[in-house]
Amino acid sequence: MKKFIAIFALAAAVFASCNKNQVKTFTVTVTLAPEAVDGVTTPESFDVTLTNTSTLATVTLKSENNKAVFTEVLSGVYNITASAKASKGGSAYIYSGAANNVSVLEDVTQNVSVSATKSSALIFKEIYYTGAPGDNYYFRDQFYEIYNQSDATVYADGLCIAETVFANYDYTTFYAWDIPSPEKYVFCQVIWQMPGNGTDYPIKPGESFVVAQWAVDHRASELSAGNSVVDLSGAEFEAVTGETTTWTGLVLTDNAAINMNKAVNAAGYDMPQWLTSVSGSTYIIFNPSTPLRNENFILADNGYTEALEVALTDILDGVQAGADETRASTLGLPVSVDAGFKYCSDSYSGQSIARKKTGTTADGRPIFQDTNNTTDDFEIFDTPTIRRYGVGRPSWNTWAK
Repeated sequence: MKKFIAIFALAAAVFASCNKNQVKTFTVTVTLAPEAVDGVTTPESFDVTLTNTSTLATVTLKSENNKAVFTEVLSGVYNITASAKASKGGSAYIYSGAANNVSVLEDVTQNVSVSATKSSALIFKEIYYTGAPGDNYYFRDQFYEIYNQSDATVYADGLCIAETVFANYDYTTFYAWDIPSPEKYVFCQVIWQMPGNGTDYPIKPGESFVVAQWAVDHRASELSAGNSVVDLSGAEFEAVTGETTTWTGLVLTDNAAINMNKAVNAAGYDMPQWLTSVSGSTYIIFNPSTPLRNENFILADNGYTEALEVALTDILDGVQAGADETRASTLGLPVSVDAGFKYCSDSYSGQSIARKKTGTTADGRPIFQDTNNTTDDFEIFDTPTIRRYGVGRPSWNTWAK
């Protein structure tokens, strides 16, 4: 507290033309009333800032028990702001409140209401779906990289990643679903979920985690014939439920990466690994607000295609990729989630789509474009690269080289 008293004492020497001993000061007590957000722990402390509107001199205190007390405040008019951050389920919550033009002519107690705004902390940073170039049609090196763009630590625990089903097999017409307000949902046939008890897998600001189809070094000649440039042995998660042998005889080993849970799979999708289309798909990451149960599947209007609904309000980020420009007429996400799509030159082109870097924070973290429009936000790279631009790796990943 002595530090802040000294600041105001210095300000007094600048603001007042009279002798220091003749300057009268006051105490400003700020009491905070933070909004309660269901399921989110209210921050223990807020940054409370007092700003003189004439001189723009500022002092910031940490609140204790939702109170901050400023002493030796000169008379004048002040703005008061309060802010803090919290996170839950892959979303960042920004707490903010303000009281403007507070007149200080005597000791003042000012109440400040603080509200919370939810935003997605986690975004798709890079998606590699096309498969390796060459004539052996290798696609086991697919990956999905998810980045924490926020200023708060969030957790991967319990988050889900999935492709949506929205149009018939040739993408000429949309399915219809017998559910109230279907426009409030997207529909998924297979859902993979990260394990964890809520705080097992922290993702700090500027870090990403990688979901590999199979977390091995795919550059090996016995796998991709040397056509892949992707090493996923350091991925955080893999979409493999355990060691298994594919129909081609390839043994999918269980690796150091953490196995995800295959929380939902429709009939006919009982494969022990995630096979995403090499022609692109519609991808979402979401935090489920309701239990994921296979028995809750609903049918499309064709009478046999089944899927589980995911509320739009649960979605943290969505990206749409297609085989070519013709897919633009059947985009599978509402514009509030994603208004565009991207397509690579071909299947098995070895290309990936990655977010455009737009800047760097003061502490060196890359900033990526996120306007909810894949067309504008992503660019195509000939070489898929995890943690492009020096993105950080979670400290709990001790197996990456």
